[in-house]
Amino acid sequence: MNTLEINPSLEEDDLARLFGGGKSSGFSRGVALRIDKLKGILKKLLTPELCYRKVNIDSINNGSVCLQGGPSFKSPKLSRTLKSCETIICFIATIGCQIEKEIRQLTSRNGLAGAYILDSMGSVAVESMAEKFHRRMESQYKAQEKGVTLRFSPGYCDWPVTEQKKLFNVFDSSQLGVTLSDSCLMQPRKSISGVFGVTPSNGKTPGQYNPCTDCKKYDCIARRG
Repeated sequence: MNTLEINPSLEEDDLARLFGGGKSSGFSRGVALRIDKLKGILKKLLTPELCYRKVNIDSINNGSVCLQGGPSFKSPKLSRTLKSCETIICFIATIGCQIEKEIRQLTSRNGLAGAYILDSMGSVAVESMAEKFHRRMESQYKAQEKGVTLRFSPGYCDWPVTEQKKLFNVFDSSQLGVTLSDSCLMQPRKSISGVFGVTPSNGKTPGQYNPCTDCKKYDCIARRG
């Protein structure tokens, strides 16, 4: 298992999308001021950690991706995404539990608006970690004349969230800063897990599969064009 130091970032346009808007320029003055204040608080609360493993793929068939030594991930769309790959990258990232304590304190003081905004900021921050990691690995493999697929997480598309247990089994739980409940919820709550494949050709190959093209949920905030 490998660990990386990746500092989260806060893209306000991503935050605006969580609020149901388009651009951060659409924030009211009051919301913008509150966000600026909470940025400093968020920075002090972050304890980011990302762990990952590279695992060889044994076979891909019948809508399942079988890893060498197990487990098998069951998802037709993930299988199609990884069809040309021999290796998969599994990762788990978190920004830690301090933000949750602050959210609870704000809520207990009737600071519901601040709690909601801080909660959303935490979601954007941990997602930025996963995106930065993905881009870093893409750059690393590009130097080897290879590429990477899109990211997939349990619970997205047709990959059941219950498969989260299989993904966690790829790692040594004693070395993880994230635990998994019986209902497959991660703790700390502001954590993200996922996989992506390593392709044999450099960059994004023509015809590389994007499952979002088969999905009719056009208002999905996670939609990839």
